[in-house]
Amino acid sequence: MPVDELVDPVGYSGWWTVAGLGLLLLAGAVVFAVLWFTRARAVEKDVRPPAGGYLSADRWAALRSEYEARLDAVERRYHEGELDERALHLALSAEVRAFASRRLGQDASSMTLSEIQQLSGAGHLTQLIASYYRPSFAEDQDPRAHEVDPGSSVARARTVVRTW
Repeated sequence: MPVDELVDPVGYSGWWTVAGLGLLLLAGAVVFAVLWFTRARAVEKDVRPPAGGYLSADRWAALRSEYEARLDAVERRYHEGELDERALHLALSAEVRAFASRRLGQDASSMTLSEIQQLSGAGHLTQLIASYYRPSFAEDQDPRAHEVDPGSSVARARTVVRTW
């Protein structure tokens, strides 16, 4: 080919146009997804203040009342003779752990005491579950197993549910 002869420029392939449009669509989809997933849900929009005009500061109020009712049921079963002291403490431990699971959003039913101790703000829960260990796992003949007052065990469980 002679040096003085002009050559027409080479055009872009049609795939570059398709790729550019695809990237524009992808960017639009990302913006749409961010707006869609961060918008307020219908449940969040439908929050109305109570008659007094103030929102409750306790977002766990419904969960607390549910578990207080469950603790009442456990206490009633104990007073009716359906549960002995060992079964009472096992049931209380299960209810408090279930409350902690729902409150934390992770399963606390099989956590060890040291794992519960590492959870933030769970100091009272740790002490409560530790106090349930002796009556829950002691032999019936062990006199130290009966040193724990069942009434105070239920009261301490209620305190953890009400204050944590």
